[in-house]
Amino acid sequence: MASLFDQLLVKAKTKRRRIGITITHYDEAMLATLKKGQEIADVVIYGNKIPGFECVEMESGDAKGENIGRQIVRDYKDGKIDQFVRGQVDDLGTVDEFKVQFGLPKDERRIDFALMRDAHGREIFLTMGSNPDGQNLDDKIRIVGAVADWAKNTFGLAPKVAVMATCRPGSYGRDPVMSKTYDEAEALVKYLTKKGYEAKNVHIELENAITWANILAPANGTTGNQIFRALVYLGGGAMLTCPTLFSNGMMYEDDSRNEQDWYPHIVAASAWASMEGK
Repeated sequence: MASLFDQLLVKAKTKRRRIGITITHYDEAMLATLKKGQEIADVVIYGNKIPGFECVEMESGDAKGENIGRQIVRDYKDGKIDQFVRGQVDDLGTVDEFKVQFGLPKDERRIDFALMRDAHGREIFLTMGSNPDGQNLDDKIRIVGAVADWAKNTFGLAPKVAVMATCRPGSYGRDPVMSKTYDEAEALVKYLTKKGYEAKNVHIELENAITWANILAPANGTTGNQIFRALVYLGGGAMLTCPTLFSNGMMYEDDSRNEQDWYPHIVAASAWASMEGK
């Protein structure tokens, strides 16, 4: 599969954007990635003052830094920045403020997923990477169906979805919890196939799935979060982008707060701004 990140980079370079990112602490390695991002966009730091960058200096206020996250959303709404990366502040305040600013229902559940690259350079969209995601079939259908549609419409992909369970076919029936994930995987495959997408139940065999699939549906968000962490923090992989989508078609660039490389997220946020016509 051709590099999807390279496609994002092309979109990001169509026009220089103002991209906000929350940074509350940094080291030299992290600073180097922010400086690299300056090659693509005018990076505006929210939180700490960093020499060489335009900064909106703010105290964290609390351990989660929610006030910083809320301010970056308000500035995005007011047009002071073209897009933003959530960065190092807590997710909840950012999401809540986004809903307030753009008139979304308080109880709306966004679609959050990630484009991952493994240690071999292979790319795949990881759905259900947040612990609460996909804990029942309806939520799996909501998330994976939306990601497949988005990938098709945004990149022209023919979605190929590897759906996971927590047991092999030969272990089915031995444990009710594992068997439930297998039944849900089968049902999700059936749903995606009816939508015209290629989908297979790969049960626990992640290592085989990544050789042909471009979208991965873990057994649930807990499993997906562990896949993400093992890949990025232990396995030599990377998260290239983490789009957060809402029902009104709006989006921003999400991430994991413990990441060290902010360059790909700045590229992605610039690409989203380009797609939004800013």
